[in-house]
Amino acid sequence: MAKELILLQDVDGLGIIGDVVNVADGYARNFLLPHKKAAPVTEKMKARLAESRALREAELREEKQSAEVRAESLKDKEIIITVKTSGEGRLYGSVTEKEIADAAKAAKLNFDIKEVRLGSPIRQLGSYDVRIRLHREVAVSVKVSVVAAEEE
Repeated sequence: MAKELILLQDVDGLGIIGDVVNVADGYARNFLLPHKKAAPVTEKMKARLAESRALREAELREEKQSAEVRAESLKDKEIIITVKTSGEGRLYGSVTEKEIADAAKAAKLNFDIKEVRLGSPIRQLGSYDVRIRLHREVAVSVKVSVVAAEEE
């Protein structure tokens, strides 16, 4: 059976404050209600949360606009990561989100490690398109080139 609740806080994958949602009884009973993320739907509760919802929607619009500006500044950018390789050109280890974020910071690009979406670690030399998710609805691809370090 589904239970109708009104959200008191933003819940990822479900909705924002003030949304009326239908969820499974167990999800409502075991997570949303005990953590005070939702409450039963009443007219009084709807009226109380209407203003909070309007403020949150304005914040979300502003965050999205900011993310779109950041995405435009990252468009067509390239990050070069220099790694140690074996004699055959194989990487020692792999390139992960952390290395990409650190290289971006060194190149003065504006994104955080939490925004890097790398399906699996990079284990070979080459050029890769890495997705940077700046907002729930805004993502941009950045070119990451993995090159071998010069041997001395």
